[in-house]
Amino acid sequence: MTRRPWVNYALIAANVIVHFYAHTLDGNALRPYLLYPDSPRLWQFFTSVFLHANVLHIAGNMLFLWVFGNALNDRFGHVAYLAFYLAGGVIAGVGYVVLAGRAPVLGASGAICAVTGAYLVLFPRVRVTVLLWIFYFITRLQVSSLLFVGFQFVYDAMMTVSGSEGGVAYAAHTSGYLFGIVTSLVLLAAKVVPRDPMDLLDMITQSRRRQRFRRMVSQGYEPFLGTGPAGGVKNADADASSRWVDARSVHSAPPDTEAARELSLRREISAACTRHDLPAAAGMYLQLVQIADDAVLNRQNQLDVANQLMDSEQYPAAADGYERLLKHYPAYEHAADIHLMLGLLYGRYLHQYDRAEHYLDRAIEGLREDRKIEMARTELQQVHRRRGV
Repeated sequence: MTRRPWVNYALIAANVIVHFYAHTLDGNALRPYLLYPDSPRLWQFFTSVFLHANVLHIAGNMLFLWVFGNALNDRFGHVAYLAFYLAGGVIAGVGYVVLAGRAPVLGASGAICAVTGAYLVLFPRVRVTVLLWIFYFITRLQVSSLLFVGFQFVYDAMMTVSGSEGGVAYAAHTSGYLFGIVTSLVLLAAKVVPRDPMDLLDMITQSRRRQRFRRMVSQGYEPFLGTGPAGGVKNADADASSRWVDARSVHSAPPDTEAARELSLRREISAACTRHDLPAAAGMYLQLVQIADDAVLNRQNQLDVANQLMDSEQYPAAADGYERLLKHYPAYEHAADIHLMLGLLYGRYLHQYDRAEHYLDRAIEGLREDRKIEMARTELQQVHRRRGV
């Protein structure tokens, strides 16, 4: 993760504190804060989310919030994650009132189901360690979050449709899951949340490509020869219903070597920077440093790419980009500003306080603007506080 999930920590602490405080009060004092389906009050949609029936109830909920909420807090950011969590609790309460509500309800399950639903979309391939306990047999299993959370969602949905309750608000769970899944899919599609090559939309895209490829092969396409049923060449990007054509193409492919790929990436990065497409340039730069350990761009492009990585919250890669800039261009006139940026990166986001202190000290020595010097000193004090100095 790129940041500490402070909001998720705070939500867990708030639930635990409220639970134990609530159990010091008389039961009648808590009734106005439960959610009553027959006569709901606006505040009850919020207050009921922080109340739990007993220790097992809150322990189970907080375990799920700890396992799935930390990564979601990191991906969404603090403010957005808090808003998402509270909205999930409210929507789960609304779903319970509309679909199945008869008895008063309490608990954070609906909000946590929203969190796990979003986790299913954003991190479907992440493996979850599960403790399997059957009588005297105890072992650990690792299953994908898609399978684990998907099973929970299907089970709750079936129980909601069947009208079963048994002391569990299945309708609230299902509503929370739907809110989390749909909202995160919309945020990914609209690129409000950065796309990831391992998210659910990518899995769907890859699945459609595989289906299309299998359909082409079943119609006679030879993938290793690039020919159709009668020897004609088939365009792999064409629609499956298009016809095979007899064609002949002659082209000269560049050698498939690391040096050739490095040269090609450098050209594409330069072209992307020229047309101000910095997200594309940053993506290709990350590929470049994978095949060339000491790779560095020209000074302006290196600075632009490092800034783009910083803006897109890819903090380790951004720090590496800035350090490469300083290493290869030691006489850079704005080196002090880069030192300040590295100090902020290592202090605030990467939690490497020794390196943060080193760069902030150098920034204070080299900066000339009072505002930036004050910023560096303030951040240095924060680093000392975090280290307990």
